[in-house]
Amino acid sequence: MRALNKDQARRDFLRLRREMTDADKANAASGLARLGLARAQELVPRGGTVAGYLSVGSEPGTGELLEGLCRAGYRVVVPVCEPGRRLSWCDWTPETVLAPGLHGSLLEPTGERFAAADLPELGLVLVPALAADSSGGRMGKGGGYYDRFLARLRADGNPAPAAAVVYDHEFVPAGSFETTPLDAAVDAVLTPSEWRQVPSEPMYT
Repeated sequence: MRALNKDQARRDFLRLRREMTDADKANAASGLARLGLARAQELVPRGGTVAGYLSVGSEPGTGELLEGLCRAGYRVVVPVCEPGRRLSWCDWTPETVLAPGLHGSLLEPTGERFAAADLPELGLVLVPALAADSSGGRMGKGGGYYDRFLARLRADGNPAPAAAVVYDHEFVPAGSFETTPLDAAVDAVLTPSEWRQVPSEPMYT
C-alpha cells in the first residue's frame, strides 16, 4: 500500500466528513462522550485535568464529552491559539464565555491563560485530527500547533497520554498517509466505537 501525500489525504478525509449526515455526526458524538468519559475515569484521578478542545464544523463532536467530564468532577481546559503557532490553555465549563481568537473564525475562552507547565495535574490530552493510524501517526490540518505542544509536553517530562479523536473510518492502517519526524505521534485513538492504544496490531483490509 502506498501512502497518500498529506494534501491528497486531507482532501479525501475532509470530503468524507462533508458527506456524513447530521444523524451520523450526532451518533458519533454520543459514542465519543460515552467511551471518552469511561477511559478518562480509568486514566485520570477524580479532580484531575483533561485537555480537550471545542470541535467546529464537521469535526467529531466533543461538546457532550466535555460536559460529561465537567459533571464528573474533572477540570477541563481547552486551547487558545497564540502567535508563533503555540497553544495556551484556558479553563472551560458549559458556562464559559467565548470570543473570537487569533483566528477570527474560532471562538476561544476569554479567561486566564496557562502553559502546560502550569497544569501539573494534566492527565489526558484529547487531540483533534483528520485521521490517525495504527502506528500512532496523526494527520492534523497543517498548522503544527499540536505537534509543537506535544513535543514541548514530552520535553517537560509530562507523560499524559495524547489521544487523537476521529470518526471510525478515519482510523486507518499504518502507512496510509505520509508522516514526517516533526509530526508528533499519539498514544491512543478515540473513535465513537472504541478506544485503541497505539501502536497496535497490524490492520488488514
